[in-house]
Parts: sequence; structure tokens; C-alpha cells
Amino acid sequence: MTFTLGQFFPKKQINEPYLQLDDPRWADLEGGYKKSTYDASVALLKLEKATTLAEVNVIYQELWDELHHQGDVSFASYYAVPHLTRIAKEKQLVDFNVLGMVMLIEICRHKNNPPLPKALLPAFQNAITELGELGVLAISKPWDLSLASCALASIALAKGQTQLAEAIFNLDDDGVIEEFLEGG
Repeated sequence: MTFTLGQFFPKKQINEPYLQLDDPRWADLEGGYKKSTYDASVALLKLEKATTLAEVNVIYQELWDELHHQGDVSFASYYAVPHLTRIAKEKQLVDFNVLGMVMLIEICRHKNNPPLPKALLPAFQNAITELGELGVLAISKPWDLSLASCALASIALAKGQTQLAEAIFNLDDDGVIEEFLEGG
């Protein structure tokens, strides 16, 4: 007979419409690493208070590492999305980090990951709409291929075109684009 830890210590389920960043329940949420908790509120609070681009980039690196891992996302990822778009909008932080991270979380949530809590759906959908607005704001920035694919894909995602968004998002490399254009 075999047992898994989940049988003895089941994951805490949460079904809230939104979590404030000072809510202690963040500490119990699973992040991008299966069966590991990640308190994203700590990094999100730092992101709110960051004053330099260097600080912002370090925080985003942590969020990239913890909210997504090899296609896995979970509740910490989902509850972080409304905060990520809100902070980006308030601070005008429109770059590959916020566009790519939120997009990746939304694309991955449809692929063998826990379902989005029903109560969170309105705030999450609003965040995805805001992501499209951030993608439009990116038009005033200098674009490299990564930002171009993220901005265009975020607009598609905001319009409910998840597969198209994923396809555009994956066109972030000249070699991939050449292969696509050659019909390969």
C-alpha cells in the first residue's frame, strides 16, 4: 500500500474573489512548483514599492521563477494576475515581464493545471482585459522581438483568442519566424 503526502496533508482550497496583499492566506497557496507553496504577496508588495528598474527586474525574475515552472501554474499564480496588471498599469511598467508572465499563466492554466477558483473569475478576466490595454500601451515603447510578440499576443488574449495568443507568443525568435514563413 502506498500513500502520498497529499492524503495526509491535503492542499488548502481557496475560492475568494480577490486576495489583498496583506492577506495571510497567500502563504498557503501553491505556486508554479507542484506541491510547494509560494507567498507571491511578498514580491508583489516589493514590486509596488520598487523605485528603480533594477529593483523591478530582480522582483520580476523571482516571480517568473516561482509562479510558473515547466508549464505548471497554480493558485498563487492565479491570484497574482490581478495584482500584476494593476501594478503595471499604476506604475506604467509595460514590458515583456508583465505581458509575458500574465499571458503565460493564462495560457498554462488551460493545460493540466488546477482550475481557476470561480470567485476569482471576474477579477481575473478583468486583469486579462487590462493586459490587452497594456499591450496597446506598449506601442509607444521601442520593440524588440520579445516585446512585439508579447504585446500582440496580449491583445489577442484579451479578446479571448487563447490559441492565437499562444501562437503569436511563440513567434519570439527569428528562427521560428523563418521556419513558419517557409511553411515548415
